[in-house]
Amino acid sequence: MKEYLMLIREDLGAYGNMTPEEVQRDIEKHVKWVEQLVANGSFKGGNPLSPQGKHIKAAGKLVTDGPYIELKEGISGYYFLAADSLEAASKIAQGCPSLEIGATLEIREIIQTGA
Repeated sequence: MKEYLMLIREDLGAYGNMTPEEVQRDIEKHVKWVEQLVANGSFKGGNPLSPQGKHIKAAGKLVTDGPYIELKEGISGYYFLAADSLEAASKIAQGCPSLEIGATLEIREIIQTGA
């Protein structure tokens, strides 16, 4: 079984436009989805991410604060998935509730280095 990283990219302001009830329903959908992933052995871990952060580029010489006004989308969270192939991990990811509110998912195989 291989391990995959699923990054969730979504509108950084989407939750700010949702009612508390809509946010709660979204959270409940994620909890239920994760419970299904755990039950079938596909869940390895994951967490939401704070919208604040640092953006580092130019060989480490340019450090700016986030969130980034010029960006509409940002990485809001991640999951580690277990699957036999990239295609299987992609199929698992298609059940992610964030897709219902316009998210884009990126799935990448984690290359085991033995370290």
